Amino acid sequence: MFAGAAFKATRRMALRAVSRKFGIFFACNFGKTARRRFSPGTDGRHLIFRELLRCAVWEKTKGEGMMKPLEGIKVVELTTYFAAPACGRMLADWGAEVIKVEGPKGDPYRTAYRGQRTPQFEEGCPSFDLENSNKSFVCLDTKTEGGREAVLKLISQCDVFLTNNRLSALKKMGLTYEEVHARYPKVVYAEVLGYGAKGPLKDRPGYDYTAFFSRSGLMADLSSKGGNVMNTVAGFGDHVTAITLASGICAALLKAQRTGEGDRVSVALYQAAIFILSNGLLCAEYGREYPRTHFDCNSPLLTCYRCKDDEWIYLSMPEYDKMWPRICRDIFERPDLAEDPRFYCIAETNKRIGEAVAVCDEIFAEHDSAYWIEKMEANDIAHEKLAHFTDVLKDEQAWANGFLQEYTYPRGEKTVFSSTPVSFESIGELPFKHAGRVGENTRSILRAAGYAEEDIEALIVSGAAK
Repeated sequence: MFAGAAFKATRRMALRAVSRKFGIFFACNFGKTARRRFSPGTDGRHLIFRELLRCAVWEKTKGEGMMKPLEGIKVVELTTYFAAPACGRMLADWGAEVIKVEGPKGDPYRTAYRGQRTPQFEEGCPSFDLENSNKSFVCLDTKTEGGREAVLKLISQCDVFLTNNRLSALKKMGLTYEEVHARYPKVVYAEVLGYGAKGPLKDRPGYDYTAFFSRSGLMADLSSKGGNVMNTVAGFGDHVTAITLASGICAALLKAQRTGEGDRVSVALYQAAIFILSNGLLCAEYGREYPRTHFDCNSPLLTCYRCKDDEWIYLSMPEYDKMWPRICRDIFERPDLAEDPRFYCIAETNKRIGEAVAVCDEIFAEHDSAYWIEKMEANDIAHEKLAHFTDVLKDEQAWANGFLQEYTYPRGEKTVFSSTPVSFESIGELPFKHAGRVGENTRSILRAAGYAEEDIEALIVSGAAK
């Protein structure tokens, strides 16, 4: 335990440092409770400073609005493409300081996005900004000794190290979990994997098209039987993985706060896909056949139907026996179907599910989607029209809740971005700042890490930094 005098001296030192940083003076009652938190062998001064810093952030911001959930947390990410960068964006949105480390050529996604037909503006690229907003950018060449040392110095001062590099690359950089944890045991080590850390595919390159969509059964078994497989959209599995990893990081941060020791948090694309498809896998285990046709559904009231205007409506009524009579009388205006012995209960309907779907197909084809939507809304029937992406961009419901946000680039170009999918009372409207250039903040980040100006210049001249 800390001796009383040593503890007080350390606290005074930290208070002065925090006061200089934030221009405020405050008192925190550490006393016996705080002393109990620091066991022998713990870097007590650092932990005290971190606690005081969090208090300082709260004191500084409480008059200006509530403290963000991850205010005071620092994240260093060495990431590329979608999943891990999207996770970093979420943490940044929640208040963390996120520093993205790139090599001299930058994240490959800065140019690889072009197949998506999105533009490149002078100040940024919407596809890249979608995954990398609200971050700072440092360029370090980890193939050089100076670059590797700078990355390690940044990690030594952070709470979370986030990466999606393959193990072989991490070994070359000296940034495997074992190496980082041995040096900095308090740091949460977060990683995105393709197929998992073990097994015959642990070293195979993994993308959401391959590890998430293809190997999980999603593309083969959720596509319509006998037709082409779905033509998916980039980043679907990556964003699911990003959300999952962000939640794991927050749990590990809580553990680190309580114990002073970080954890290893891993999410594989394949792992995330298996979980979101868990109900389909369970059904397949017990004999459900996939892929399916339109006529092979769980219930005629749990599927979609094409209307006269070629738009589709999805019905969602799990309680078939209760809802079938209502649908027949109030929506279809076919009371005869409510009493039809073929369809009056789910047990009988399941014997001829295709026939029941065909009957509903004929009924829905008689009118446009607007007709059916009006009737179902009037009768409080759970349903939804199958929207197109262009519909979502104009959806009043999405805008009212901040699910979408419009960003104006410095030269006036406007782009609509999806917001990260968690709302906090303490944040309100989520911030958005487009990604910087490769190495845009290198000097300021290294300066804040403790590098002298001449040392920064030497790193840049040598090519270790940019």
